Amino acid sequence: MPAFIRGHNRTSSQASSASATSASATPPVYTINKATHTRSSSNSSAASYDPTLASSSASIAGLEPSRSIRQTASATSMTLVATNQTAAATAPCDAGSGSHMHTHSRSLSSSNLVHAGEVIASTGLLRGKKKDYIVLTRNELLRFKNKSKAADMFPSLNSSIQRQPSNASSLSSSNTVAEAPVQSLDSIICALDRVTALFEVGHVHIEVAFIDDHSNPRSTILQFATRSETELWVQKLHSAVPKLTVAHSLPAGTLDNLRTYLRARNDYYEPAFKAFRVVLQQNKSSTKVATSSDDLSKLANAATHAILVIGHYACHLLAVDSKPSPFSSAQGNPHSQFTPLSSHGIVALVHLAMSPRDSTLYLSFRTALSPVRSLELASCAAKDIIQSIRSSLEHLRPCWTEYPLTMDVPEYVQDEPLVPIPGPNPDLNNHNNDDGDRAYGLNGFNMTLAAYCVAYGIPNAVKSIAYEVFWDEDNGLVFRLLPPRKSGLSPAQYTFLELLCVMRALRWNEAFGGISFAGVSLASLQDISDHYAPIELDQTRTANSRRISKVMKSLPSLKLEMQLLMLCSTTLRMLDLNGCVRPAKYGQEMNERASGIIDALMHVAKRATSNVDSFVFSNIQIDLYDFDFLVDVASSRAAHLRNIELAHCGLYERELTLLLQALEVHENTLEGLDISENPGRISVYSLNESLYRFQYMRHLYMRKLLTTSEDLPLLSVDTLSNMRLQRLVLDGTRLRRISVTHLCDYLSTSRSSSLVQFSIQSCGLTGGDIGELLSAMGRSPAKQHPDLTVYIGDNPICTAGFDTLLTSITKLGTNIRRISMPRIEFHKEQFLCEFFTVLASPDCKITHLDLSLLLIPDADASAHACDLLGNVFARNSSLISFNLTGETSKLQVARIGHGIGRALERLSENDSLHELYIEGNELSVDGAMLIAQALTRNRTIRRIHLDDNDINLQGFTAIVNSIVESGNSVVRFISRPEKDRAKQLRTLRELCSKLDADISVLRQQKRSPSSLSSLDKDGGRDKSSSELALKVEAYDKAAETLKVLENEWDRVYERLDKWLKRCSGASSVDEELTEEQEKTRKAWDRLRGAGRPGRKISAGGRVVK
Repeated sequence: MPAFIRGHNRTSSQASSASATSASATPPVYTINKATHTRSSSNSSAASYDPTLASSSASIAGLEPSRSIRQTASATSMTLVATNQTAAATAPCDAGSGSHMHTHSRSLSSSNLVHAGEVIASTGLLRGKKKDYIVLTRNELLRFKNKSKAADMFPSLNSSIQRQPSNASSLSSSNTVAEAPVQSLDSIICALDRVTALFEVGHVHIEVAFIDDHSNPRSTILQFATRSETELWVQKLHSAVPKLTVAHSLPAGTLDNLRTYLRARNDYYEPAFKAFRVVLQQNKSSTKVATSSDDLSKLANAATHAILVIGHYACHLLAVDSKPSPFSSAQGNPHSQFTPLSSHGIVALVHLAMSPRDSTLYLSFRTALSPVRSLELASCAAKDIIQSIRSSLEHLRPCWTEYPLTMDVPEYVQDEPLVPIPGPNPDLNNHNNDDGDRAYGLNGFNMTLAAYCVAYGIPNAVKSIAYEVFWDEDNGLVFRLLPPRKSGLSPAQYTFLELLCVMRALRWNEAFGGISFAGVSLASLQDISDHYAPIELDQTRTANSRRISKVMKSLPSLKLEMQLLMLCSTTLRMLDLNGCVRPAKYGQEMNERASGIIDALMHVAKRATSNVDSFVFSNIQIDLYDFDFLVDVASSRAAHLRNIELAHCGLYERELTLLLQALEVHENTLEGLDISENPGRISVYSLNESLYRFQYMRHLYMRKLLTTSEDLPLLSVDTLSNMRLQRLVLDGTRLRRISVTHLCDYLSTSRSSSLVQFSIQSCGLTGGDIGELLSAMGRSPAKQHPDLTVYIGDNPICTAGFDTLLTSITKLGTNIRRISMPRIEFHKEQFLCEFFTVLASPDCKITHLDLSLLLIPDADASAHACDLLGNVFARNSSLISFNLTGETSKLQVARIGHGIGRALERLSENDSLHELYIEGNELSVDGAMLIAQALTRNRTIRRIHLDDNDINLQGFTAIVNSIVESGNSVVRFISRPEKDRAKQLRTLRELCSKLDADISVLRQQKRSPSSLSSLDKDGGRDKSSSELALKVEAYDKAAETLKVLENEWDRVYERLDKWLKRCSGASSVDEELTEEQEKTRKAWDRLRGAGRPGRKISAGGRVVK
């Protein structure tokens, strides 16, 4: 990539290599007609130029033509005009006189001469060099037959005559319409305000591209014998061209057609839309001095006049047809006047360069698995092009602290502030608009993702990429990639490019404290290596401005992208890779059998070059190769590990023991540990010895942990009291009596007041054991956390000590308000009745209760049990959320049953319940009617989940009517009974399918010759016809009924939605946000205000504060 350095010149070899790179960046075939400049009066290049509009400047001392010379030239040109108008009908006139001289005589007389010199018109073997003379003024670039002719117009040239060297310059022009030999006659080459580009073609060549008065692109090539002369002319021309030329402006009609072109490609966004005239340089294989006008024409033909269009996500290079077809406009197809040359995604830009000497600029792009493709352009609007692209990068990557590109541009361009591009929709700044926040609030992640999808050639992939963002108390905002939205029988997976787009969009995004790929396969990245990645990585810096090592550049894509996620973000602290890597294949080499990701992440963590200190490797089979890296990092204090999760990773006793011993060096930083569901049987003694050291431990997960048969507690009271536990999960781990005793001692102390989650599901505990644990929490001198939830489900609580459990519930007071006990088996209905009686007592202060999937002796609860449940609804004044979800399957029935409708009738007496779950209880239409009656009087329930209850259209309509007609404005959500709707419509659909099949059979039989003969013999033709008619009539009725039912369901849904929307907009009920929702809302607000418009990017791509 050529680098422009002030005070030095680009060599011819550099120009040659740059042109070769540029040639590979564009399609090889472009149909653009070129020709030399024509000097006929009918195609004058100066007719549209108004010299009175040119700004006057201070003249160069001693170089202003005299008044008498100007008057003589003006009179002469007036005479030549008449002659030219007469002769124009028969033959072309002299280009050095006629209309040219008349049009520009006043301009020349008012212009200031800047520079002048001889040029070579042509050379040959049998003749010497033929010289012309060019003059640069403040407004035009002129050509004369010789210096004497120029001196007639500019007398000051006589006083500054210096002997010129024999190696003069040469001149050639190119036109897109016709060709004509170069003649040494006086003419104007171009007006400076119509110049589109000025650049060096080779070592001694300068090309001037411009637009004539007919809006046709032209170009003129100047060849110089010496490098010093070339440099001087480049400097003079570059300084003389005005800042605003035709390169900056396009006709309104052309701009409208370009907008239409972008809309057809879903790339139009008005604030980002820009269009400039450029010249695409290509096929400059030789930079030797030309020896004839033909050689100069070939050099001129090497450049393509085009338009660079900047859309929302991509840059489009379009060649403009000089003679668009008259049928294109008539057919309303504005695209036909543009010839697409290439399109490149803006975020794929890896290098941006601009020459400080002329109007050359370089744009280099690289996509996945592809080499760098460069565009060598030239335009007088080079600075505006670069600033527009930089503004688009700021827009597509807002708030990024590091940019994966290098820039080699003049300092005055870097120092100029950028014009910010506004967001897609100002309404997205409203924090109540969740879709808007997710689209543009997360540092524009969704917009960045769409930009990468366009850059990598998969623009529609953004519709299939699914993700969610949630608030985590330890990591802040967490990005979670979800399975793709793709239809198919097999589990859908993301492709290589789709995953790469997600990785690149996340790489420098500073919005997320955690990234989760849990449950999403990353196998497509696992075995693919990008051999061209080192070209881009050479320009990449990490968050602490370090270069990428050579070892990283040769890694497979999965390892490379994961390491860059860690290295390039300063806010990222957690990586969740739960089950995202395929299981190891035994029989391969050890290093090939590894997961392919753990070693890469641990390599970065050990060097302490990243802020990531929380790793989730659950459900990834870890072999010896990966385990060596884990132990190496675990024993390194520099890794400052905060959380590590290794559930279901195939670790055995020795590996678990070594890992816990190695983690002891992180006694001051480790806050979370998960060693659940591993086959190793760990020693209880060594477990307590290691865990005792972690005094800052907050999250401890030991589900289904196998321990030795030592007569020791799983977790001693000393071990538990030394930690600051917030979450203790022991589900599925067998707890002996001694373990329960130590847990009770711990829960009765103030050290347990920080607990938010205490889960002992499926631990084989009796009702007495759980009662003791709950009583210990109630005896704690410190008040428990208000959000403490105790999970005691799937335990045989009815086997022994059930009375103890009931007594402890009445004595809990306000210490424990959330209890979850799903999948509880009541061997006798008497236990269930006693439990409902305790819940209805005024001593029960539970606010959130989960009794889902209850197992009772009979399929449905008795009438007495349902009446007691009704007492709970009527008398309990503390319950806020009540979950009574049931399930009916072939193996078991876990529900209260349709009798729950009798209990729901008492909802009209309840004044505390806000959320109710009653799915899967087969309420039927009668139960729906009871709910409808209760909702006419109840004014506290806000959310009801009632799907899968055999509620047909009649029952759901009754519920909706009761809410609307009673004016119940408290209800915020009622789940749509989609399962019940599908069940009701399925019967009619099956009937229609059966009738349609019968009709097809009858019609086929009626057409068959053998069937007709049998019907004639039996006399059954009339009978068959009547049967067919009955089937058709029945089918029509069933189809009509099906259509009516579908429309009625939709109408009820629409009525409910309108009412809920109306109530949410004008309701007296104050919806209080939960603590997590409030944190999430504040995070959105911080991110929306984090954008700093007008930031500057230095030459290395880093942000200047």
